[in-house]
Amino acid sequence: MYQVQREKLNQSIDFLRELDIDMWLILTSEGSDPCIPLMTGVGTVGPGVFIITKEGEKLALCSSIDAQDLEESELFDTVYKHSGSLADLLVDVIKKINPSNIALNVSEEEYLADGLTAGRFRWLQKTLNQVFKGDYVSSQPFLTLIRSIKSETEINRIEKAVKVTEEIYKEVFTQMKAGMTEIELGSLFVNEMERRGVVNGIDRNLSLPIVLKENIAHRGPSDAVVEEGDLVIFDFSVEVDGYVSDIARTVYFMKEGESEPPKEIQEAFSAVHEAITKAAEMIKPGVKGYEVDSASRSYYVSSGYPEITHATGHQIGRDTHDGGILLGPRWKRYGNAPYGELKEGMVFTIEPTLFLDNGIHFIVEENVVVTSNGVKYLTERQNELIYIHTNRKEGKEILEKIPD
Repeated sequence: MYQVQREKLNQSIDFLRELDIDMWLILTSEGSDPCIPLMTGVGTVGPGVFIITKEGEKLALCSSIDAQDLEESELFDTVYKHSGSLADLLVDVIKKINPSNIALNVSEEEYLADGLTAGRFRWLQKTLNQVFKGDYVSSQPFLTLIRSIKSETEINRIEKAVKVTEEIYKEVFTQMKAGMTEIELGSLFVNEMERRGVVNGIDRNLSLPIVLKENIAHRGPSDAVVEEGDLVIFDFSVEVDGYVSDIARTVYFMKEGESEPPKEIQEAFSAVHEAITKAAEMIKPGVKGYEVDSASRSYYVSSGYPEITHATGHQIGRDTHDGGILLGPRWKRYGNAPYGELKEGMVFTIEPTLFLDNGIHFIVEENVVVTSNGVKYLTERQNELIYIHTNRKEGKEILEKIPD
């Protein structure tokens, strides 16, 4: 049940040794720290402390009400129980370990590594004032990597989420037709999620995906009616076993009498397809995030298309935006995220969007994992333009694809 957490705790010990950090201390109350689901997977009611040392010790300090679940997880070598004073128990444990430095979940850049509040930090300093004279350091350098570098179990779960997402896409494409609203189209996805017993990976509910005929932005579907001749963006995620997919597809609704989509739409899709190829060809261990982004970005510009207005891709895992390295440009708003080096086991989206002044808009979003020698697609890559043609004589919808 706790296979991922076992893998992550062992991973953290390796990083502590590599960085010569004596101890990682996670202070949480009612699961307040965002790393708790990843590192322990055990919900706590009262305040508690989790300690991992570079010597390989894994300790939990908790109230008696939380002890049973932590003991049954078998994740920790020792579960210490307090009956009312976490401070006294923590002081005793720190005295015994006597670390020269302690890593805490504080970060100025990565919110997923910033789980310790200012108030709890002051409490910790005061509590340990007499027994710890060493340095407090940030866990961000290794916590970001722990979250970013997926284990085999994590990759398998992401791949399952991807496959379910693709199954749902294939099914709802057969049900779509012009004349439906964005909300009605989105509801097709909800019906298929419910049938499969999964939820939206964004909010963990049976909620509508992003469906965009117009007013392109991160917004929910509207009452706008999809008409023949429209391009419609679908951006959809599901959760499976705590891990998510993030796949976008853009669909053309054929006009009556058309035998194929207009040339400019086919050309736009081909440009997006090539931009994804350029990015994927750059992905391998040691490459920096901005270098991958530049491959797509420079291709668009050199081909006469407008520059992408955001990053080419982001990491996925427990969340659709999983923090860590960004496949993005070296813009101030992205901080240091584009400068990180890709490592084997990282999972990314590739989505070099294309928005043209003539109203043509495309988002094609693939999910990939970094391997030792390059990239592996987790998604079944979209190599053809998806379009839906209404056969009015037979009164049925036909899903077709156009080759590159």
